[in-house]
Formats: sequence, C-alpha cells, structure tokens
Amino acid sequence: MKESKYGRLLNGEKKPSERSILATIGTRGTKLWKQLRAFLKVNYDFKPELHFYGRKYGWCYKYTRKNKTLCVLFPETKAFSVLVVLGKKDVAQFEEDFSKYNENTQQLFKTAYQYHDGKWLYKRVLNKSDLTDVLKLIKIKRGRKEKGSIS
Repeated sequence: MKESKYGRLLNGEKKPSERSILATIGTRGTKLWKQLRAFLKVNYDFKPELHFYGRKYGWCYKYTRKNKTLCVLFPETKAFSVLVVLGKKDVAQFEEDFSKYNENTQQLFKTAYQYHDGKWLYKRVLNKSDLTDVLKLIKIKRGRKEKGSIS
C-alpha cells in the first residue's frame, strides 16, 4: 500500500486523543470516520481498542471480540484506511459481487496478495463510495445485525 501523502500516527510513545485523531483525518474524513464507527457500534458486538500496530502502521482502532478481529481502522492525514481480512469463503463472495464495488476497490482486490487463508485488504477511505465498499467488505466477513444502516 502506498503511503505517499497519507501519513499515519507513528509515534508509539504518545497515545493520540480522539481529538488529535479527528484533526489528523480532517473535516471530510471525520464525517466518514464517525459514520463507520457508528455503524460498527450499532451493528457489531466488537470492542474498539486504540492500539499501536507498529512503527510502519502506527496507531489504530482494532475491533475485536474473543480474539477475533472484525477490522482495523488506521487514521491518516486527510483520510483513513481500513484493514479487512477476507477468508477463503469471503474471497469467493467478493468475486461473486465484484462488479458492485468501485474501481479502486476492484483494483485493490486484484493486486492484494492471495494467502492460503484469504486476502488482506487495506482500503483507504476518501469518499462515500469508499465507505460503502468498506461496509460491504465488513458485511461479507461477519454479516450484520439488522439494527441500523449508515445514512
């Protein structure tokens, strides 16, 4: 994944506040970030934990339950990225629905390395279409309770 202008919070010595995370993401990204986090809170029983993922990836919110990870959110300068690991069955489902994803997500999937157990997709969210694709990826991975949707 190219890092270019999308810097991350890489100082492991200083845990970022929610305020500094939102300032990093920026105004446009904050709206999408809040929509995603609200969706995850309403629809999934996974606990978000602010976690330092290492010097290369920096701080993130890791959504876990019973040692299972749903997704990982990485704040970036004027954006954020979401890691969703698709298992073998999830990859097959994505391939069935391939045309329903935006061009960037399709390209990301095509270029993601195929591990023996699936694919790791790091999806950068820059707009509503990207967020919609992230939600689809999460739904493939875990389904969802029918309690809410994003607007």
